[in-house]
Amino acid sequence: MKTSPKIILAGMLLAAGAFAQPEQWLEYHTGGEMLSYKQITLTTNPPPGVALPKLNAAPFFARWLTPMDPAGGRWLCLDRSRKSGPYDRLFIDSNGNGRLDDKTPIQATAESYMVNFPPARMVFKGEDGPITYHLVLEFYQYETNAPELLASAGGWYEGMVNFDGVKKRLQLIDGNVNGAFNDIAPDPYDSDRVQVGGEKTSESLARDSERFLGRMLEVDGKLFRIEVARDGAFVKVQKAENVAMGRVSVPTNISEISVFGQNGFFERKPTNGEFTVPAGNYRPVEWMINRKDEKGAAWSLMGYSFPKTSGFEAAADKTTVLEIGEPVQAVLGATDGANHQVEFSLQFLGRQKESIQMLRGGERPAGPKLVLAKTDGTLCYTNTFEFG
Repeated sequence: MKTSPKIILAGMLLAAGAFAQPEQWLEYHTGGEMLSYKQITLTTNPPPGVALPKLNAAPFFARWLTPMDPAGGRWLCLDRSRKSGPYDRLFIDSNGNGRLDDKTPIQATAESYMVNFPPARMVFKGEDGPITYHLVLEFYQYETNAPELLASAGGWYEGMVNFDGVKKRLQLIDGNVNGAFNDIAPDPYDSDRVQVGGEKTSESLARDSERFLGRMLEVDGKLFRIEVARDGAFVKVQKAENVAMGRVSVPTNISEISVFGQNGFFERKPTNGEFTVPAGNYRPVEWMINRKDEKGAAWSLMGYSFPKTSGFEAAADKTTVLEIGEPVQAVLGATDGANHQVEFSLQFLGRQKESIQMLRGGERPAGPKLVLAKTDGTLCYTNTFEFG
């Protein structure tokens, strides 16, 4: 049986129309605030084949990795403005020509052991012309500790986006600091981030409204499919229809929970220990138990920093049981320190080996005490653990 070319063409147009999403353009903004950050490995070995500038001291080198550069990254060099003192000069391959000797050094401000560099302007080659990106760097060298370099996105994209007839201010953040704005990864902290608000200025976008970027976005209780341009210049959104939902069961005392997967980031307040999310694979991000003691004081127990092994599937044809919450385990550690001293550490872990934080009235309670006694029961030593 032959099919008419007109019928084939009509079907193609119908399919294209069903998934067609208009591009909604955003504006690029810059600032010195570290919206997100990642650590970059430092080395004293010069990069092979890279022409270096005249330096004042033994330098540090690092390679910032980015998929926006065909070479896969850009080299940078940290130098001193004097023979000694802080590493307050930065040479960075801002245009990707593989050289550092033709770059003007960026001068930093130094405070004690921390050095802050102003946003470094990076330029990538795009299909429609050059793409601008800003990278913020902070250098740490505290006493005898190994030096550290932190990188953050110094720019973001922002604008009004139409969600099924309702306009919201949307902000894109390069969460994994690699120059691209559309990364979706199994680990939430390897993904980029998005904020959605209703006001006209970016100041109204509270940091607690920030979410990890996924294939879907929940706005005012509605699900939308979202597609982000690699350089962050525009987004496409479309109301998600006929989405299969998976049901998840948690202990009934869980007050709040957030989960993340490639389908998106979802915050839920379980009802009778159950909630639903679009069917797919997820990892818990945070859970919260809220209580009041006999004196009416509000307490909260929060689990966070889940390991990779805590992933689960929310399936459309069954209820998935997620083992989180109490009981909480206290883990006491002891390591040999200098001068015949022993250093003790105490951490609280949840059922998935996630970290636990306890708050009273929104603040941390006094740290637990450590008491050491001799075998005959006489007191030998007492001290209080400090947070941090």
